[in-house]
Amino acid sequence: MRRRGAGVSAIVHRDALDAKFRALGVERAKEREEQTKEQLAKFTASLEQFAAAHRSDIRADPEFRAAFHAMCASVGVDPLASRKSAWGQLLGFGEFYVELAVCVADCCLASRAHDGGLCTLDALVERVNKRRGSVAGDVSADDVERAIEALGALGGGWSVDASSSASSGRNKSNKMVRSVPLEMSDDVNACIDRARETSQGCLSASALAETSGWTLDRARDALESAVKLGVSLVDDQHESGVRAYWFPAFRFDLSGD
Repeated sequence: MRRRGAGVSAIVHRDALDAKFRALGVERAKEREEQTKEQLAKFTASLEQFAAAHRSDIRADPEFRAAFHAMCASVGVDPLASRKSAWGQLLGFGEFYVELAVCVADCCLASRAHDGGLCTLDALVERVNKRRGSVAGDVSADDVERAIEALGALGGGWSVDASSSASSGRNKSNKMVRSVPLEMSDDVNACIDRARETSQGCLSASALAETSGWTLDRARDALESAVKLGVSLVDDQHESGVRAYWFPAFRFDLSGD
């Protein structure tokens, strides 16, 4: 006959052992957390020393500045979090990006009557650098995106969106900047992508229908919606003899605004 007491004792022993392992696991997790915090603190301190030693390079070189932001992001440090933060005082980033955001807004507002509040990020960077002048030093697409992110906190539709097209064939960024609260349908976004792939940002309903596999009515409705949003213009005197739709974001050279 089996002795039931031995079975109960084994269960109790196993439960006690499980409890010890759980306690040990919690203890080890705390140790790892403390080690991670200590390593991050050391890395952050080293990053601060690096920033102090290379402040002029970070401020002057847009590529160097983008790499520095990437290093900060790896340890959860945001140099732009506050203009009064230690990082802001060390690098002056708060003031730098506030001034850049104002310049970005000026450039977007100057072109809004032409492009309806939609332009390529590359074109905007070019216009911003031209407006800032050579004395101020060039800024990168990364800088402009950060400035737009700051503007986005104010509302008004400021954003940077990636185009859904795989490539424009021009070896440039496919990102688009929006400076107005546009509510675009998937079809309108597809129109923008197709217009970007053309040489002059011009589409007809038949061409859009052919390249997208749409019906002619769907293509025409999508293009008319783009016109209503202000991102496209109608041309009833196009050399082709059919109604054409121009997308100024890919047509007009506004670098001198």
